[in-house]
Amino acid sequence: LGDQHAALLGQGCIEVGSSKNTYGTGCFMLLNTGLEAVPSHSGLLTTIGFKLGPDAKTHFALEGSVACAGRTVQWLRDNMGIIRAAEEVEGLATAVPDTGGVTMVPAFSGLFAPYWREDARAVIVGMTLYTRREHYCRAALEAVAFSTVDVMEAMKLDTGLRLGNMHVDGGMTANNFLMQLQADLLGVEVLRAKMPEATVLGAAFAAGMAVGFYEKITDIKDILKKAGGWESFPCKLKPADRKKEYARWKDAVERAYNLQKWDPQEKQPEAPLKKPKFQKVSSIKPEQRNLNLFLKIIKIPEVNGESLHDVVCGDATGIVTLRLRPDHFLPCEVGGYIRVQNARVAMSKGFIKIMVDKWGKVSQEDDPGEPIEVKMDNDISSVEYTLK
Repeated sequence: LGDQHAALLGQGCIEVGSSKNTYGTGCFMLLNTGLEAVPSHSGLLTTIGFKLGPDAKTHFALEGSVACAGRTVQWLRDNMGIIRAAEEVEGLATAVPDTGGVTMVPAFSGLFAPYWREDARAVIVGMTLYTRREHYCRAALEAVAFSTVDVMEAMKLDTGLRLGNMHVDGGMTANNFLMQLQADLLGVEVLRAKMPEATVLGAAFAAGMAVGFYEKITDIKDILKKAGGWESFPCKLKPADRKKEYARWKDAVERAYNLQKWDPQEKQPEAPLKKPKFQKVSSIKPEQRNLNLFLKIIKIPEVNGESLHDVVCGDATGIVTLRLRPDHFLPCEVGGYIRVQNARVAMSKGFIKIMVDKWGKVSQEDDPGEPIEVKMDNDISSVEYTLK
């Protein structure tokens, strides 16, 4: 039984449609789908919820994970120095009535469920000269709540269920402002159990059920009631206001996309070799013949019985593709050298190739002593270049 699955059971989420969310460094939300394994088409994971004994039926769940929750508060503290302790964030967030138009998307390592965009990066939008650290703190907590809304909306799409209240646990649930904000943005009641160790309780209860210590699954509800029950955070935000706030979040999320390409540590892909059309070339003419070339092999094809084989070669001035018939093709290795006699320029499917005439010859050559450094970014069919 995994930790999040144990927490689902430990929160008493035993009915279809009941859900729990754990707020740690990230967020992990599970929705009980009962005896049906619901395949997700909205960026979630279909998983096993729990199985309480060898002969018991398996209960399934949908799971959505958010990369940055408590980690966002840590960033405010450790990287930015905006707060000295994580506990300060609630007081600062409540010191202002709203974020002042600031929206934070903490995609520090990309966006997880339901987006799965590894190219996303964190953004803060909507700042003005009046933006203060209090606005940053409130926007950070909003981001955690909005990320949970994203997962909840995906769960609605996958199941078609009208989801009820949500059970919560984890370190960040001690933040009363965040819990009320979560209820407002979800539009459902948020229930914080007085029993804080949901994972431990779920694992212990599953083991007890498996050996017959507990008789029925509903016993978990009695245990939670005896431990103090739940503290409720009802939704107080009007639907129209909730819709407007969520639109602001979705707008900011789109701005976070495709920012990985600007990462200075990101290795840029090598530019592909050019394959221009003949009409772009002025000084290489198809009728050129009697060419004698000494070239270094760059790439050889897989020989599969075709009538012609393309071998990419080059020298200090650029690269060229040889189209060789089987009787001209010879075993060779990348990095080796060949001499082509009686070659001619030809067109093949709109691209320039070097062919070998009927009386031509291709032979292996020894290393010239001083290695040839091939100019890889210069395809001779893309510039005004004359073969010699």
